[in-house]
Amino acid sequence: MFDKLKDLIAGGDMEEALYELQEEYVHIEDLTPEDAASLCVLEASIWEQLGDGNAELGAIEKGFNHNGRNYELFYMLGVYYRNININKAYLCFEMAAHYCDNEEDRQVILAQLKDVEADTALRVRNVSIMVLSYNDLEIMKECISAIERYQPEGSYEIVVVDNASQEEGVYEYLRGKEEENSGHFKLALLDKNLGFAAGCNFGASMAEEGNDIFFLNNDAVVTPNAIFWLRMGLYEDRNVGAVGAVSNSAQGQDMGPSFFEKAAGTALEDNWHKSLELGRSLDIFERTAMSNVRLAVNSLVRRYKLIGFAVLVSGDAIRAACPDNKVFDERFYPGYFEDDDLGIRLALAGFDQYLCTNAFVYHNGGGGFAGHSDAMEVNRERFREKWGFDAWSYVSYWEEVIPPVTDYYFDKKRPLRILDLECGLGATASRIKQILPDSFVAGVCLNSFAAAIAGHMADEVTWGDPNLCELPWKDRSFDVVIASKERVCLTRVQQFIVSGGIYINEEGVKLL
Repeated sequence: MFDKLKDLIAGGDMEEALYELQEEYVHIEDLTPEDAASLCVLEASIWEQLGDGNAELGAIEKGFNHNGRNYELFYMLGVYYRNININKAYLCFEMAAHYCDNEEDRQVILAQLKDVEADTALRVRNVSIMVLSYNDLEIMKECISAIERYQPEGSYEIVVVDNASQEEGVYEYLRGKEEENSGHFKLALLDKNLGFAAGCNFGASMAEEGNDIFFLNNDAVVTPNAIFWLRMGLYEDRNVGAVGAVSNSAQGQDMGPSFFEKAAGTALEDNWHKSLELGRSLDIFERTAMSNVRLAVNSLVRRYKLIGFAVLVSGDAIRAACPDNKVFDERFYPGYFEDDDLGIRLALAGFDQYLCTNAFVYHNGGGGFAGHSDAMEVNRERFREKWGFDAWSYVSYWEEVIPPVTDYYFDKKRPLRILDLECGLGATASRIKQILPDSFVAGVCLNSFAAAIAGHMADEVTWGDPNLCELPWKDRSFDVVIASKERVCLTRVQQFIVSGGIYINEEGVKLL
């Protein structure tokens, strides 16, 4: 198939190849996913030879949305990154070799891997996948099976810590997995439930020294390539300390049922994953994940915290921010707020954290902590005692300001300069940067502690009382100013008016 197009590319006739490519794309809807992805590989090859990197990346992205298991796409992505980010190139070649079923091509890929491995700039480490186990036998089987199916051999180990499960068959299953996979499967069967933080820390102490660690609940199941995209996010640059996945059930990281309805072929309720058979839910989620791939920075959203059900933390960040390998603070027993706490510590240590919107992990969720119905409130208070503020006051963005800001952006048809006079820990700035990545967002925080964290979300931050402090930006230098009239003096805010006056409602003041 596509013989004429292949001959034109091989002969270097790119102008005619582009014409033939368009002829082939007319019929792409009639192709199988495999053939459609192969056509995208050929398009990427054309743009590579023409030196158009953006078009090349766009073709690869289209290809992944047709067939996320096409090894040539991973190979082409590796070639794209070879001189841009050697670590991401390595991860791509590793996945290409994992999926490759052609021995001749596999040798070419392995040669590329060997070449990259010899480069002293390479710093990719293997990943220890730390599964905290407590009951939930059937979905835990899916959890571990998915890891083994989708992760390249030799790139990982599985570390399971069982927190004194009571469900029949759990111990026998885990013992069996340990015997089958002694090379990359480590197991600890605890006789006492240590809670989430201590259980994860126990597993971290078992992990191969220097590895990155992916903390994964046993009621969570990775989709194809989820760990790959997480690792790509982790190696975006040296400043990334942790990355997290989107899901069907993870507060602040969930996509909502409408996102999965196309794959399901029907409308879904909020609790769709509870009401459907497990296999059906996983199938819907896998098909959705494989057809919603976004590459490069468009897939990364800055966060100051990531939900602990599926979070990948770099070995460098663990060494810098987690003394004695205690990744989670064990005061937050049995669970809740240990992930908020980790996010604060990573940010203060200078590490960025990203939500990877192209990495999907199914989460059954909702189990809570039996016998500890007050765990949420108790640990909320423990967090307040440790850090001096209530996490819930800063975790959410200011929803009301987003529509007028985005409307103004699309009206002006250009990037905006936005000043948030109540930046907090940067939640609103993070949301704006997610929607309008080409806009500039500055923030004013109340103190240096908040500014150190918000600085990972906004482009620039300063701190002080916005009514009194001297701000480092020129007057009239912003298109949009965000402020609450309950907290910020309007005469102070008016210094930043560019034109058009004041937009006021009951929730606050947006100056455009």
